[in-house]
Amino acid sequence: MTTCDVTILGAGPYGLAAANHLKQIKGLDVRIFGEPMSFWERNMPAGMYLRSNWTATQIADPQHALTLENYQMESGNHLHLPVPLDRFVQYGQWYQRKALPDLDRRQITRIESDPKGFRTTLSDGEAIVSKRVVVAAGIGPFAWCPPAFAGFPSSLVSHTSKHSDFKKFAGKQVLTIGGGQSALESAALLHENGATAEVIVRSHRINWLQDGFRRHSTTVWASSRNDFFMLRPT
Repeated sequence: MTTCDVTILGAGPYGLAAANHLKQIKGLDVRIFGEPMSFWERNMPAGMYLRSNWTATQIADPQHALTLENYQMESGNHLHLPVPLDRFVQYGQWYQRKALPDLDRRQITRIESDPKGFRTTLSDGEAIVSKRVVVAAGIGPFAWCPPAFAGFPSSLVSHTSKHSDFKKFAGKQVLTIGGGQSALESAALLHENGATAEVIVRSHRINWLQDGFRRHSTTVWASSRNDFFMLRPT
């Protein structure tokens, strides 16, 4: 039976940052499991830009050495605001190679109580007992659709995390529900790929962060490439 002090489930930005910080504690045996940046790479829409500003886009690093600036200098990849999705994924994978080269890509299939803490079972059947478990699974397993749509087939109703390419919606009318980045940027990308996109929000205005300030919009919202579509409050 393999043992360690801390097991980390997930290798996205939060899992990577948690593992890197915990590994700085002398004598602490930390193991992290998962495909680095996989949800961002496979489930986020192509062409997306991060909403966060430059500081918030950095993955936390206790040594302050794995910054976006250092990534640019080492890789030769120039970044700009807003940061494109593919460049952020590449930055996260670079961070992992630098800070956590011993990351284990196997998947965790089960976590249960154990007299010594927690027993974690991996996809190949190996079990690990650890005193603590950090769950950094991201939003993928918790995608939620309103119950009113429960009876509709997935071909008609789906969560934005199910789509990384909106080309298949070309020529179709698509209604997007929500006023956060996932909804708004998906609607912009739908429009750019030839769909007729409309957004419904449960408010008479939406909030959007730009240049560190909160912006309000009541009628239209523009994507980073100046494509417009209508917003209709409920």
